[in-house]
Amino acid sequence: MIVRAPFFAGLVTAALCCADLASGAQSLSERISLVRNGSVSFHFAARAGVCGDGARFMRFGNSSMGAYSGRYDDASCVGGPVQVRVVLRDGDVDGLDTWAGPSRERGGHDFGAVSTHDATRYLLGVAAHDRAPASARAILAAVLADSATIWPALLSIARDSSTRSRDTRRDAAFWLSRFADAARSGHPDDLAGDEDATGDDDVKSHALFLLSQLPHGEGVEPLLDAARTSSDRRVRRRALFWLGQSGDARALALFESFLRS
Repeated sequence: MIVRAPFFAGLVTAALCCADLASGAQSLSERISLVRNGSVSFHFAARAGVCGDGARFMRFGNSSMGAYSGRYDDASCVGGPVQVRVVLRDGDVDGLDTWAGPSRERGGHDFGAVSTHDATRYLLGVAAHDRAPASARAILAAVLADSATIWPALLSIARDSSTRSRDTRRDAAFWLSRFADAARSGHPDDLAGDEDATGDDDVKSHALFLLSQLPHGEGVEPLLDAARTSSDRRVRRRALFWLGQSGDARALALFESFLRS
């Protein structure tokens, strides 16, 4: 049978169109699962206050991450988007890196812009199921996503002592403490907070630190009390921070109560 070129071209165009539609219907997780080996990059909208140079450092509020030093001025810290590169080996996540700021070519498969919902769903799946350190790094990337409610997933990860590493659970608990502090203060989107301290705050912070160092969890109850009752947000935040580092189930229960109220 002879197939005329225009007819054949039409078939190819239709096939490509259907393939594009099928690809568009796939979730980010499904698209990444098709890449067995190599790297995948994608980016998404960042929370307010997140900035970086797209290569070496990021800043979120008063917290700096990466190779940040005084030689980088504010002009070097460009707001969003969050960029993620995932390295895959035989279908497993072998590495995960996060940047913020100007978009850069990362090599490999570049999926471009994705929704924060799709990004956090994938990243929290990595945090819940893949190996450390990628699982812990996925948590930071998910936290930086704009307008995403991720604390229920973080709570499950923090409580999973059967399959999650200590580092992954501690990272989840740290960010839970931030979410809990923000919810308790009536500013649920303010994870960056204010770290400025007076001399009196320094004394109180040191006292909270000493409580956190008591053996056998003896300091947990006083820390819980400070987190519940202190009128000073900085004191509450420090108490919540040390509770997040404790690995104590009572701390996670307190975070949940703040976040559900």
